[in-house]
Amino acid sequence: SLEDVELQESLDNVLKSIRSLVETSKATIHADFSNTGKIRFNKRYMESVFLNLLTNSIKYASPDRPPIIQIRSETINGTDRLTFSDNGLGFDMEKVKDKIFGLHQKFHNHKDSKGIGLYLVHNHITSLAGKITVESQENIGTTFTMTFRK
Repeated sequence: SLEDVELQESLDNVLKSIRSLVETSKATIHADFSNTGKIRFNKRYMESVFLNLLTNSIKYASPDRPPIIQIRSETINGTDRLTFSDNGLGFDMEKVKDKIFGLHQKFHNHKDSKGIGLYLVHNHITSLAGKITVESQENIGTTFTMTFRK
């Protein structure tokens, strides 16, 4: 069901649950919800989106630098948009573009990878008529852009 979701509150709940992971990884998380603090969505789904994207960014951080994760919300032409960027390993868009949100897809040989995080994120967003797109460059990072129907 749709409800007004407080972005900062959702993010804070997730960060509490993964505090040790964030500390161990030395990740820096910048969140700017000053433009749009609330998005019409589903609270449980939003926390799952944050959880999956944050843990992915940390899991696939570059070994050369600590993770920096930037989350921003804004309203453009009446559409709420959430962008989530990291400076991690990234991937070759040409190779993965059709598979990125598929079930059990893995793009790095990572022992903990189940290949379901992005699949879940995609399902959460699209089940409520939103859209999600991704841009990535190897060794530079990845940006997810989510748009939400009002």
